[in-house]
Amino acid sequence: MAKNNSGDNRRNQARENARQIAAAQDKKEKTAKTILYVGIGVVVVVVAAIVGVLIFQQGKPGMAPANYVAGGVSLAKDSTVVQPKQMPEGEESDLPTPADAGAKDDAATVTVFLDFQCPGCKAFEEANAPTLKKLADEGSIVLEYKPVSFLDRMSGGNEYSTRSANLAACVIDSQPEVTEDVFAALYKQQPEEQGNGRTDEELLKVAESAGADTSKKLQSDPEQTVKSCVTDQSFKDFVSKSSQDALDNGVEATPWVLINGEHTEKTSDPQALATEILKATGEFKG
Repeated sequence: MAKNNSGDNRRNQARENARQIAAAQDKKEKTAKTILYVGIGVVVVVVAAIVGVLIFQQGKPGMAPANYVAGGVSLAKDSTVVQPKQMPEGEESDLPTPADAGAKDDAATVTVFLDFQCPGCKAFEEANAPTLKKLADEGSIVLEYKPVSFLDRMSGGNEYSTRSANLAACVIDSQPEVTEDVFAALYKQQPEEQGNGRTDEELLKVAESAGADTSKKLQSDPEQTVKSCVTDQSFKDFVSKSSQDALDNGVEATPWVLINGEHTEKTSDPQALATEILKATGEFKG
């Protein structure tokens, strides 16, 4: 009888061992599944977060330069940088009003969309800049310049249109008083179309030749200087958005000139352009 009891005990022990092994295996499989599901959940959350960040970044207009309003810079008497006569809805500015800077109540707004790679823009500036400056100094106009980057494809992969517009934004952000001089210098040093554009170092020298201090800190980001702003292309996204906004608003080419919001073709004849501007102000006597 003792022998039978011993056999039963061994069988019972074997069954118990098998049960424990099966329970341990089952627990191990459940733990593995839990880890797998948690891991998948974490991956999903991380991917969703990355996608969300990318969508958010794509929707951002990029850091905007100080002294720019509505994608451009406005000049009044004595080349004073001012806010536009008509402030865009939702935008604010600490810049002086055109009236504060000596513009007449009936001053016209002359808006010039330009690309620093554009030979036609260079020709327009050379022909019309003296007339436009004279009218601004007389208080007859507020002159808006809106740099865009339509011609990146014309600089051999250098993206000169974007980079020169970025340079202008960097300088105007920190020292708006040299706006006209920097524009003139950029046109004077304009690279040939289908060439290699200008390097960062060359762009910085162009700015310095116009009297800009490339070591000066930005108003919009005191952690940056004009030099780092140029090398980092800090306003690249801003230039891209401004260019797209121009296209969305009907700008078809550069130079593209508006007088009180109306497009004019009289861009190659300074006298004809001045006459059209004075008609818009009511000052034309003819």
